[in-house]
Amino acid sequence: MAAVRLGFVGVGYITVNSHLPALQPLVESGEVVLQAFCDVDEEAVAQQAAAFKVGATYTDHRAMYEAEDLDAVYICLPPTAHTDQVPAAAERGLHLFVEKPQTLDMAQAVEHAAAIEKAGIVSQIGFQSRYYPASEFVRQRLAELTPRHASVQLFYGGKPVRWWTSRYEECGGSFVENTIHMVDLLRYFLGDIERVSAFYNWRRPGEGPEPMNMPHVYGVNYGFASGAVANATTSRVLTNVSAGRREVLVVCDDALIEWSAQKVVENGETVWEAGEDNSAPGRQARAFVDAVKAADPSLPRSPYGASNNSLAAVLGANISAESAGQMLELADVVGGKVRWKGDVVYAPEIQG
Repeated sequence: MAAVRLGFVGVGYITVNSHLPALQPLVESGEVVLQAFCDVDEEAVAQQAAAFKVGATYTDHRAMYEAEDLDAVYICLPPTAHTDQVPAAAERGLHLFVEKPQTLDMAQAVEHAAAIEKAGIVSQIGFQSRYYPASEFVRQRLAELTPRHASVQLFYGGKPVRWWTSRYEECGGSFVENTIHMVDLLRYFLGDIERVSAFYNWRRPGEGPEPMNMPHVYGVNYGFASGAVANATTSRVLTNVSAGRREVLVVCDDALIEWSAQKVVENGETVWEAGEDNSAPGRQARAFVDAVKAADPSLPRSPYGASNNSLAAVLGANISAESAGQMLELADVVGGKVRWKGDVVYAPEIQG
């Protein structure tokens, strides 16, 4: 079968450090051709094209779509940079891989999902945690049990790496930009989320480090359609130390399951350990390319439309926290009854 011809819109950090290395084995085997790169930074796109031996470069995605004979496009942009990249590709029948979070505008996400559905193309949001073998094991195990509760704790250490991922109005905060991975993983285990309530410990103006203006701590509660409940806590206060922790627990009738990418523990006993093929980005890339070859939108584990539940869950957390913990129905977030605007950075009256 002919190689899958890929274009990239956005050749920044996540493209260079995650997606391109994950695709490299498929390039080397002849299954994928990196045909064209596009980025608004002309110098950056030229540099990365040279590094990855890509012959065509663009600074306008529309020009790339028009000139290149592509099968699929990776769109790897900051969420506020999304305009018509998705629907313009969908109209041309180009299959789509979109890095998370796909946008900070729920109405835009709904419109883009509709364009993808209308085009009948393959789509994948970059929720790589679904592709860890550990995640597959836990999902299969939970099918034999009765899950009641899940807990996620993420304690980040270190200083900000990039400007836009340090700004609440640009990335939605750490819960939207990063914890969305774990929220989506809970959906992989427990199904769709119906409601949310959240409290944040807000960062006061001048509380470092610069340029961060996001909340110190995010405390979020979820109710699932299945009846299960979950709580997720994300902390960004370990600025000057290397300490950190990620913990994901699922509590079932007579079973406490601890998930990590390296092993799964049930009731204190290790029941699964990772082997050599444990690269979630690599497995995700393989799955997307296989779906494109098959032209089968049902194959990816996190297609665009279904993934809007994960986006609504994290944007809904922001809305709730900015409303003193008010419980929200995600249907109201998706439907536009309530909307996150990104204009609240610190409000003493809702300080938790």
